Amino acid sequence: MNTQTDSPLQRTGIAEWTDPEGLRHAAAISVWGRWLILVVALTLMAYRPDYTPGIQISYTLLALLAMSYNAYVHFLLRTGRDVKWQSLLALSAMDVALITGGAAVGGGLATLCFLLYYPALAMFAVVFASFRISFVWVTMAAALYSVVVLTTGEGLDVAAKEEKVLIARITAMYGVVVVVTLISGFERIRRLKAVARVREQERERQLQVERLRLSQIIHDTIAQSAYVLGLGIESALEAEDPSNREQVARLQAMHTLSRSTMWELRHPIDIDLIFRGRELGTVLEAHASTFTNITSIPTEVVCSGEEPPLSTVARGLLFAIAHNAMANALRHASAGKVTITLDFQDDALRMSISDDGVGLPSDYAERGRGFTNMEADAEQMGGTLEVSSGESGRGTTVTCVVPYEKVLDAS
Repeated sequence: MNTQTDSPLQRTGIAEWTDPEGLRHAAAISVWGRWLILVVALTLMAYRPDYTPGIQISYTLLALLAMSYNAYVHFLLRTGRDVKWQSLLALSAMDVALITGGAAVGGGLATLCFLLYYPALAMFAVVFASFRISFVWVTMAAALYSVVVLTTGEGLDVAAKEEKVLIARITAMYGVVVVVTLISGFERIRRLKAVARVREQERERQLQVERLRLSQIIHDTIAQSAYVLGLGIESALEAEDPSNREQVARLQAMHTLSRSTMWELRHPIDIDLIFRGRELGTVLEAHASTFTNITSIPTEVVCSGEEPPLSTVARGLLFAIAHNAMANALRHASAGKVTITLDFQDDALRMSISDDGVGLPSDYAERGRGFTNMEADAEQMGGTLEVSSGESGRGTTVTCVVPYEKVLDAS
């Protein structure tokens, strides 16, 4: 049974209070806005004052009280301490109380203190970006101001149509709150989405680091075993009678399988360079060098043009296509050489992986999922994949063409 109770703000649907940084951001706007209002108010009181000494002293005391609590909240922000929504609610309540008190001291409808309601309500809407809460708050402020107007000074002169002035001022209060709440709500949604994206990227980065760590452990164990197994198979091949063709073919297949296993274990390790921001050409050159060391098949990378800023996803998919094509050259083609060509054209990227092996069998598309996966990767980037044999039937070329509009890094 869940006995956890939600706070009043959470019950109104304000989920962003789980984001302390968002609350601090709104609090900072509120505090600095309040400083500006206080400075302007004190300046106007000091410049050519037209109040009685008693009213002047009352206004000054109210301003000092507002300054003291605003300074306390500002101190919390500056020192990096937690700022609770309760503190900001108390600050807004003090605003309304002091402005209402100032209106009462100044004579109700005649004083210009009502103008301070508008920035005070706007700052409340910035912090509490909820129509429900803001509506309750502005209604309370309007009610207090109406009581002050009706009970202080000369009251409300209906004959002079002063009720229209009161209605206009109250309507303006609601208008300010509605506009600021809308803007603040959109801004808060945008901020929360940005925070969510950053957190998701950080989770992906941590997962990638963990995958790399596990891949490195697997490589250091299984790859070593595959290497030792390959050496044993090579020794068995040298000792085997060449006339025993069936046994020789079996040993050669096992030798190819051991090298293929070692090669597949390199994929998650070398692709980490992609996630570290390396260019595709640089990563493929390192991968080709590893391929040569493992398989003894000479492999080169030929680049033409300047590589544009490709997205991480696109570089990862292109890397996977090249890796699978090289794996096919090792397993099925009996290739003596592999060439990777990267042609960075004006509006598209063309990548080709060619070998000089035995060529494609007639049923190559049905053999496993290698070609199917490569086609799916190309389609995901909005590109095409073509597999062809040489003119004499020997050799295989895998060509992937991808338009830049789908693969350039948006950042």
